[in-house]
Amino acid sequence: MNRHDLKDTFFKKAKKEGYRARSIYKLKEIQEKFGIIKRGDRVLDLGCSPGSFLQYISEIIGENGLAIGIDILPTPSLNKKNIITIQGDIKNIKIETILTSHLVDSFDVITCDIAPNLTGIRETDDKNIGELFFAIKAIVENTLKKNGSFIVKSFFSEAFKPIQQDLKTLFKKVTIYKPQASRSSSSEVYLICLGKIRDPLPFPYQTGHSFPV
Repeated sequence: MNRHDLKDTFFKKAKKEGYRARSIYKLKEIQEKFGIIKRGDRVLDLGCSPGSFLQYISEIIGENGLAIGIDILPTPSLNKKNIITIQGDIKNIKIETILTSHLVDSFDVITCDIAPNLTGIRETDDKNIGELFFAIKAIVENTLKKNGSFIVKSFFSEAFKPIQQDLKTLFKKVTIYKPQASRSSSSEVYLICLGKIRDPLPFPYQTGHSFPV
């Protein structure tokens, strides 16, 4: 099956099953393999638009769970009582305000399906990936509970290895996983990070930018 057939297969399946994007099947495969999200969980979804991850998360966490999605782009309403969407840039959003306004002290799981803007110029792309990663990392360190889990999309590049090593200092186990719904021609993979080692850091907090770019 070529990449266009793969795209059409999952796109058509998502449309038929009422999901907003084919990316739902990447998260679904990860969930079925690792069982990360539980009923009643509090989940933060970074880069949530158009909302396919949130649709699936909503089904898993049930009415007693809560999922908050953040994206720089607007996310059309999902009409789910256990879903809250916020439009904002994760690089400068006040995440502590979101926590307090929704009576959340920390999250059980954080998912992140953000793709950085890539130019094809290695130095520029590595810089963009590094800056995005540190914004995400700060949120994870601040808001994910001890022993919590983190699912993040990444790409094989010069920046990949340092990101993987950095995450290994935060989590007990970090696994590289490529879902079948990801195109075989793409360098896209997911890092499945299990067992956050430390409690959330107190606000205000700024992560150190030691990432080599």
